[in-house]
Amino acid sequence: MKFNSASFERFIKNPDTSIFITLVYGVDSGQVSEIVAEIKQAWLGNLKDAFSTTIFSSGQLAKENHSLIDEMSAYTLSGGARVVHLKHPDISDNKAAIAAFKAFSKTALPVAKLVIEAGTLPPTNTLRKTIETAKSGAASMACYPDSSQDVIKRCKQILSNAGHTIEPEALNFLVASAPPDRKILTLELEKLICFVADKPKTHIQTTDIQAIISEAGDNSLDKLIFACVEGRKADADRILLRALAGGQNPVMIVRMLYRYLHRMHNVMAATKSGEPFSAAMAKLRPPVFIMHRAMFTKHCHNWSLAKLEIAINNAIETERALKSSSGVSGSILGRFILATSSLNA
Repeated sequence: MKFNSASFERFIKNPDTSIFITLVYGVDSGQVSEIVAEIKQAWLGNLKDAFSTTIFSSGQLAKENHSLIDEMSAYTLSGGARVVHLKHPDISDNKAAIAAFKAFSKTALPVAKLVIEAGTLPPTNTLRKTIETAKSGAASMACYPDSSQDVIKRCKQILSNAGHTIEPEALNFLVASAPPDRKILTLELEKLICFVADKPKTHIQTTDIQAIISEAGDNSLDKLIFACVEGRKADADRILLRALAGGQNPVMIVRMLYRYLHRMHNVMAATKSGEPFSAAMAKLRPPVFIMHRAMFTKHCHNWSLAKLEIAINNAIETERALKSSSGVSGSILGRFILATSSLNA
């Protein structure tokens, strides 16, 4: 079965006890993590037992010869609720999860419930198909990037909770400068709140945001983005090397490309739902620069939604890798630029 927003909210407030496996997936990894945390909270309640949750990363089940069925059958020392959390499953994990679902569908419900946290999954993915076609016992939740209006609303709410307001121009700059992955956006907002912490009830200006987020308006980076989405790998590599030599921040390069791909995805998803292309593009905030509209239109029509989702997910993972690495940012970024260019080569 599939959860939509309404059915998911009902589940969180009053979990269906017959559901023992949930799959949460999508390109917005921050949103995926939030929803996984909500599911675990709904299943565990206020239980603070350190042994109530068992986490397995990709491939760990097979590598360490664990049985998922055994894990879901095991009690805690206190006999309370348990959750098994499977993160970013690989093929072997998918097979184990499907086997567990089939096993417990034919017998009594397991002791521990299973929540699976994944990235982008195509409709043909066997785990996704198994859970979404199940009539009972399992449910899935797809997480797509928030719309521009959702991001704006989220920014306003978080800043308001901290006692601040923001001018419209500054809000547009903030939304354009920070990728709409929920986790990354929240981190940027926390940095902004800390920056103005000594000024209660601040009406945040564009200059406040510029102080903590590098401006994304460099013309050479525009050229890099266009080379990437047009599949011009040699040009993209040459422009990237020049940008890095000029002192461009690798994370900001990834973010600029992420934003462009995300805007393309928003337009093409709306078009697939029946909205005219021009109307979908007109809703983008900030709007597409008038001199780039013809090029943006061409780019959108040359990319499929599936490839856009792959590239967006790669961008999120690349930013995380850049932030956690030391001294190898050039090679990480280079691989990402090459991979993105190759998707439309």
